[in-house]
Amino acid sequence: MMTSMRLTPIAVALSLCLLPSSLRAQFREGGDQLAGWAPAAVGVRIGWDNAQQGQMLGALLRIPVLPNGAVELMPNADVTFLPGLKEYQVNFEAVYLTAGRSGGVYAGGGVGFRNSRFSPDPAAGRRNDLTFSLVAGVRLGGLGRFRPELEARWILQSEYARAPRPALIGLSVALW
Repeated sequence: MMTSMRLTPIAVALSLCLLPSSLRAQFREGGDQLAGWAPAAVGVRIGWDNAQQGQMLGALLRIPVLPNGAVELMPNADVTFLPGLKEYQVNFEAVYLTAGRSGGVYAGGGVGFRNSRFSPDPAAGRRNDLTFSLVAGVRLGGLGRFRPELEARWILQSEYARAPRPALIGLSVALW
């Protein structure tokens, strides 16, 4: 019993060491021709919210839905830094890329939540508000696993007069 418990972590560690080469084989068909699913990616971004006049910092995850990478799920989170207030936005979006795994222009939308103080009264508490988002951008290629991107967003809220409209620049890195 004790011997099998010691061998299990060793077997898992060895498997993980071999995983990158076996994964790479699933996504290349000899030479430079791509095969299989486009890789998932993680990224960071910074920006400016034009409507609220605040700086932004965020993170995103890109998960391909189609093998060629033309449709991706893009969950993301941002923090907007305003004088005396930080607002948090979390979105779950789907985007269409014109050039698939190569990047190109993309557009899409989704649903999210914004956590903020939605009243001008400083004593008002924070709460979450359901939001809808529209996104348009361009993801550039040519830097290996790294992909710079430029993006414009529109966050649509029903109760909030200051609808955020951020412009962002980011960098994603493919996981394989």
